[in-house]
Amino acid sequence: MSTALRCPRLYHFKYVDKVPEPEVMPEARIGKAIHLALEKVLMGAPVEEATAAARAELPEGVEQLRYDNLATGIAPFSQRIAQFRRRRRVVRQLIEFQIAIREDMTTTQFYAGDAFYRGVLDCGYVFDDDSIALVDHKTGVRIPGTSINDQLDGYAVLAQSWLRTARRFWLGVHWVAERAVEWGQAVEPDELQGRLLPGLLDNIEAAALAIDDGPRTNPGPWCDRCSYRSLCPASREQRYEPVYYEDEDDD
Repeated sequence: MSTALRCPRLYHFKYVDKVPEPEVMPEARIGKAIHLALEKVLMGAPVEEATAAARAELPEGVEQLRYDNLATGIAPFSQRIAQFRRRRRVVRQLIEFQIAIREDMTTTQFYAGDAFYRGVLDCGYVFDDDSIALVDHKTGVRIPGTSINDQLDGYAVLAQSWLRTARRFWLGVHWVAERAVEWGQAVEPDELQGRLLPGLLDNIEAAALAIDDGPRTNPGPWCDRCSYRSLCPASREQRYEPVYYEDEDDD
């Protein structure tokens, strides 16, 4: 949905034509490696073992060094989660948890043909009072003023459809580079139904309208990190041609 809203052409490359990515940005590889290490650690693997296994998937050199810098925050986060779990009565942990819903907001299989909206929860905890905490890992730079609720509203809708008895939703973002977890205000079921769900449906409709006219390109700052930029005419037009300077000794 976010891809369709950002750039309809990118949506068509990925989800309609299913074109394999011509190139993968280093940021994407590093982000996936950090997510993999976090997943393993939260599932019980030793930190050193999990971080080493994920690191081995990256090309040697700068990418591994950048990964090492981010990975230093994994151990403190896992310790914080362990303390958090000791303070609260957790009845279920959700790691890389897949949820899909139909148009009537009932759950279905993740890849089912009737799946209307779906997502994968990075990290979630269900408490014995039927409240849920959802955390999304972010390896990029935190942008001041960004609403974390905007990023997690869809996850809350999915979680509410999956656990109808849920009475409260805590939404947070784990900023890996800053070793910080930023929480928003708790969301009650009435607010979810009255604000979050209508907003999500509006975004889905807007995304559908955005791609209705075909693979239209929407150039922007994201073009430099797009894996399909070599195939996109608009992206090529935005690039500067290299400038070659004559040697100072030449006449």
